[in-house]
Amino acid sequence: MRTHSRSGRHPALLTLLALPALLLAACGTGPTPTGEGTAGSSAAGTTATAGTTESGTRVLPYVDASLAPSPLPAMADASGVTDAVLGFVLAGAGGCTPTWGGTQPVTAPAVVAAARDLTDRGGAVAVATGGATGTYLESTCPDAASLARAYGEALDAVGSTELVVDVEADVPVATVVEALRTVQDERHATVTLTLKVDDAERGLTPLAVELVRAADQAGVDARVDAMIMNFPYTGPWADAMTGATDTVLGQLGEVWSGSDEAAVAARTGAVFMLGRTDLGAVTTLDDATAVVRAARGRGLGTVGFWSVGRDNGGCPDRPTASFDCSGIAQSPFAFTLAARDAAAASPEEGPR
Repeated sequence: MRTHSRSGRHPALLTLLALPALLLAACGTGPTPTGEGTAGSSAAGTTATAGTTESGTRVLPYVDASLAPSPLPAMADASGVTDAVLGFVLAGAGGCTPTWGGTQPVTAPAVVAAARDLTDRGGAVAVATGGATGTYLESTCPDAASLARAYGEALDAVGSTELVVDVEADVPVATVVEALRTVQDERHATVTLTLKVDDAERGLTPLAVELVRAADQAGVDARVDAMIMNFPYTGPWADAMTGATDTVLGQLGEVWSGSDEAAVAARTGAVFMLGRTDLGAVTTLDDATAVVRAARGRGLGTVGFWSVGRDNGGCPDRPTASFDCSGIAQSPFAFTLAARDAAAASPEEGPR
C-alpha cells in the first residue's frame, strides 16, 4: 500500500510491494488482469468500538497519515467507524528515526489530532510501518533494540498500543522478530504482520511464511493480515480475493498447528484495495461486500482496506489508480459503509 504518490497506494507500501495492497477487476466479470498483493492490517486486544461487529470481526481501514486534512473525522461522522490504521512510518533522513512517509515527524500535530479524534469517540488507532515504497525502519535501524525504540516512539506519538508491520520488501527477519518480541513484552502491545500474497492458489509469499514462522518460534503472539490485492487471477475478482484468504488460513493453520481453526481465523485478517487497483483490477462495492461477508463467515478477526483517503468518487473512470480517489463512481465513504454493514450482517441476511 502507498501514501502520497501517483499510484493508488501509499508510497511506503508500494516499495514494499516490490510486497502488500488491495482489490478487484471489473466487478469480477471482465478480463482478468494480473496484480500483486498489498496490505491492510488489524490488531486485536482492544476494547470493542464502533468498528467491531457483534461477530467479533473488526473493521479496520487504512489511512494515509500524510493526507491533509485527514479524512478520518469525516469518515467517523459518516459511518460511525472509529478504528483505523495510520500508515506509514518510515525511516527519516536521520536514519533510525520514525517519520510519517519518511518526511513528517511522528508527532506531526495534524496526525496526532486525527488520531485523538477517533480515540475521543471511543475508537482506537494502530500504527503501521513499512508499506509499498520508501526506506523501511526495519532495514535502517542497526539492531533490534534501536528498532524497538523506533516502534515505541511511533506508538507513543499517537497513544497507540497496536503495531502493524507491513512487509512488502526484504527485511532482516531475525532483527524484526526480536524487536517485535521486545515491543510485545515491554509495552504489552499487539503485533500484526501485514503480508503479501502471490495469488489465490499459493497464498502468502515464501518470505511472508518465513516471517510468520520465525515470529511464532520466538514467542511473538502476532496476528497476520493478508494483503489480498494486486496479484494475478482468473475468474471473478471477488472469488480470487476470497480464495486467497482461504489459502492463507490453511497456511497459518500449519504454522500455528497448536490452534484450532477458529483460533487461527481470529488471529487472521484480510486487507483489500478499493476501487481501481495498481495492477488494473477494479474492486467494486459488490466485490467489497462479498469479501467482507466471507471474512465474517470464516470468523476472521479483522477486515480492512486501502484506503480511507481513496473512499470517494472524485475521479470516476480514471484509468490508473490514484492516492486520493477510488477511480469509480461512488458516494463519499461508500466502501467504509459497505464494509461496516457487511461485517455486521449474517451470511443469510446480507448487508444492512
